[in-house]
Amino acid sequence: MTSPEAVPGIVSAARAALPGWRDAAPHARADVLRRAADLVRERLEKLAVLHSRESGKVITQARGEVRGAARLLEVNAELGRTWAGALAPTGALPGGERDLTLVERVPVGVVVAVIPFNFPVELTVEKTAAALATGNVVIVKPPPQNPQATTEVCGLLHEAGVPQDVLQVVPGGTELSAALCAAPGVDAVSLTGSVGAGVAVASATAALLRPLHLELGGNGAAIILPDADLDLVVSETLRGRLLMNGQACAATKRVLAHRSIAGDLTERLHAALAEVRPEDPLKEDARLGPLIDAGAAARVAGQVRRAVSEGGRLVLGASEADGPWYGPALLADVPTSAAVACDDEIFGPVFTVIPVEDDTEAAAVANASALRLTAAVFSPDLPRAMAVAQRLDFGGVVLNGTNNYRPPVVPFGGVGMAGAGREGDGYTIEELTRTRFLAIRGLRPAAAPLDVPR
Repeated sequence: MTSPEAVPGIVSAARAALPGWRDAAPHARADVLRRAADLVRERLEKLAVLHSRESGKVITQARGEVRGAARLLEVNAELGRTWAGALAPTGALPGGERDLTLVERVPVGVVVAVIPFNFPVELTVEKTAAALATGNVVIVKPPPQNPQATTEVCGLLHEAGVPQDVLQVVPGGTELSAALCAAPGVDAVSLTGSVGAGVAVASATAALLRPLHLELGGNGAAIILPDADLDLVVSETLRGRLLMNGQACAATKRVLAHRSIAGDLTERLHAALAEVRPEDPLKEDARLGPLIDAGAAARVAGQVRRAVSEGGRLVLGASEADGPWYGPALLADVPTSAAVACDDEIFGPVFTVIPVEDDTEAAAVANASALRLTAAVFSPDLPRAMAVAQRLDFGGVVLNGTNNYRPPVVPFGGVGMAGAGREGDGYTIEELTRTRFLAIRGLRPAAAPLDVPR
């Protein structure tokens, strides 16, 4: 574990390494990232097994995450190679027609990347590949619960040719995160984690006006209209909620169902969840593994008990955890006044059905949460579904599919306390670079006068 007292030396080494990496040719940096992608694919099974054993993610999902990381390395390599900037239209203004002004994107400098426990392989690459491709240097702080997968991925980047001081890996806890994020010499912070972690970083760095890229919690809502295909709803809700054992920011945590169908939907969810059980995540057919640790499972059980005390009905599941193990739970008839209907984000495999009277109430309850990351609307009546979607103040809305939707080509990020900034192909690069203009005065020939008839 790295001591907070070591932070000044870590940052100093990063700053010393910055000029050499920043000034290297973009194609040279891209070649390094492409070699890293090849190494990730070569070591796919080893990395996936390590991730599954360390985090509890089921092996099929772990493999998918590693494949996604290799793709992110390739895409960012190409983006870094071809990111060229633009010309400012100075000729649009009188007196500017002879100027040539280039607008380029330049690296911010030293980036601290704080990695969460739920997607440590993919999010390590999401942040570091975009930063490295554009000439930044990176200090990676792995999740304390499961640091090995992040460390292994960074090791492959080193093996591919990234210098040690250009990409430093510093394991530690919350004190180290705080020291890194507030350290002089750091130019930007990219953090994926809890709302509390994001607020703490924002508070610690406020006086520095340091750019912060924050992807925080999400209390995602799926609105189920009366004519929805309930079989589709059940299939998509299970797929979206059980990812990483329910520990995903964009998971479907609130199912807002019209009262006329809430009972039928609850019965169907019950039947589907009765076939899901927590088991060894390395089993090829496993659908649900343990939570990240016993403390996380205990918190989930406590949230379930609170929801019951506030009027919900526990249809399936337990009110206590067994170490890190907590099987799927189904809460029905949860009132809109309950904490889980607003900002009490349950980070575990808990399905919460909240009956609502109409489309207007559904949108209002969804928007009442400060954790507005993604939402979904289910209905074959697309004009009606679109009308509801237009009312939702979220980072993204999916129609007729799980709101746990994050293909790398979309700008992924939230609204309110869900965070600030966007991640995805090109979007992460925008967060970790800044624009700079370079104006050459009087370079162009004088413009010919325009003979305008009067």
